[in-house]
Amino acid sequence: MRIASSKSAAGGHPTCSLFLRIYSKPAGTTALEEWFKSVVPQIFPNSTTTWQTAFENGLLDPNIKAALNGRPFGSLAEMRGYWSAVSAQIASRTEYYITEPEAFAFATDPEGRSGYVIGAGKTSLKTKQGDVYTDGGSSAFVSVAWNTLLQKRVITEWKEVNTPPNYPNYPWS
Repeated sequence: MRIASSKSAAGGHPTCSLFLRIYSKPAGTTALEEWFKSVVPQIFPNSTTTWQTAFENGLLDPNIKAALNGRPFGSLAEMRGYWSAVSAQIASRTEYYITEPEAFAFATDPEGRSGYVIGAGKTSLKTKQGDVYTDGGSSAFVSVAWNTLLQKRVITEWKEVNTPPNYPNYPWS
C-alpha cells in the first residue's frame, strides 16, 4: 500500500507546502483520490436524491460494513433505509445542508483500485426559518476494493462521523 494525503482547502503549514512541492503522489493514489472526490457527493444523504443511485449501481458492496455516528448497519438495505430517513428529515427542516470536502488521506495499491480513504470536511446548513449555521464537521473512513466482476471500485466499508454546525441544537431534533 502507498500512503498519501491531500488538502483541498487553501493554505496549510509552510513545511507541509514544501514537502508537497517535493513529493509527487504515486499514480494509484491520484486515481483513488480523484475517484473518491467524485463519489462523496453521490453518497452523502442530503436533501437531494443523488445518494440513491449509489445503492443501486454497485458502488456500495452488498455486504458493506457501515456506521453513522457510531450507529452500525447490519445490511445495505438497513443503511439505505436510514439514509432515506435522514434525507427526508433534512429536506423537511432545512433549505440546504452542504458538506465541503477539505482533506483526504489515502493508502492504495499501485493502480489505485483498492485501498483506504480518510476524508474530512466542513458542513453548513440553512433552516427553513432562515437561520444559517456554519463550521460543522464531517469525516469518513472508507475501504475500497476492486470488484473484478463489475470491473470497478466498490465501497466495502463506510464509517462516518457527522456533527452538524449547530450541534447539539439540530433543527430536526
